Amino acid sequence: MSAGGSAPAARLSGEYERLSVGGCPDDARILRGWRGVLPHEWLFGAFLGQLALRLTLHGGPAAAWSLVFWACLLGSAAVIVWARRRPTRFRWYIRLLYYPAVMGISFYAMEPAVPLLGPKQDALLLAWDRKLLGETPAVSWAVWDWPWLEDLAMAGYLFFFYYLVASPAWYAVKDLARFRQCIVGLFTLYALGFLGYTVLPAGGPHRFLEFDRPLRGVWLLPLTLSTVNEGSNCVDVFPSIHFAATLYLLWFDLRYHRRHFWVAVLPCGVLWFSTLYLRFHYFVDLLAGLVVACIGCWAAARYGRSRLEAALQRETARVQGHDQPGPVCENAAGGGH
Repeated sequence: MSAGGSAPAARLSGEYERLSVGGCPDDARILRGWRGVLPHEWLFGAFLGQLALRLTLHGGPAAAWSLVFWACLLGSAAVIVWARRRPTRFRWYIRLLYYPAVMGISFYAMEPAVPLLGPKQDALLLAWDRKLLGETPAVSWAVWDWPWLEDLAMAGYLFFFYYLVASPAWYAVKDLARFRQCIVGLFTLYALGFLGYTVLPAGGPHRFLEFDRPLRGVWLLPLTLSTVNEGSNCVDVFPSIHFAATLYLLWFDLRYHRRHFWVAVLPCGVLWFSTLYLRFHYFVDLLAGLVVACIGCWAAARYGRSRLEAALQRETARVQGHDQPGPVCENAAGGGH
């Protein structure tokens, strides 16, 4: 009797597992355990873990600062587990928005922590610029001593803070799946960028070099320059995330929100010019930012086509009870790929 009853029970259990994630037999396997961790969660977690470990092994004050990064890493794991237990839209937003929050925490914690690991590398970055260009743009462009241009450049530089929020926010409001894809690419980019800050920390030409004439501006630059400088963690030069993140968001908007792309493309061009003209970056910082941006674009595009994202969309549709189902299962009969 018990043997006869166990087979139907096993079949019912297997059927429940199959249907519990939207009717696709492979979804339970795709989403189970570590397989359901998103690419940027792996990469940003790796950044936090390697920096925490380096600080711990260094000892002394560095070991104390490592606790911040260990805590951020543990928090990431906790949020992922909590969100997976019942993957509602609300929990998904908390899970995705954890990374902007921990990005801010780790960014400012790097200011006291990273210099404990070794000296800054401005001299090396400057040498690379001079080998490529003859002189770093911060110096060669200093002849353009025009206050109105300095104000215009600062306006472009400040556009970064609008675009970094407004572009992902539009997807967050309109489409959870697209927002998730945007965050995957953006924080893949941030993980690699922050890693660069720890490997080649630098303060930038405005801190490392002496200039004959200070930047003056008309009214915007004098009003904001000290605030911008105080907002830096003093190691945030290589690669240029101002360049990388805006290039990535332009690419994403070109594909999925073209109207916003056309609004943002010209200010972003001014922003990229400003990173060099206002003496914040070396030219090689932008070259590294280009590489990082391309990796972020690749990660977002690949993830958007992945079976993991399709399974997550079906799961969210089931949990929320939406009238419209998630993507059609490519393998509804139960075969593998």
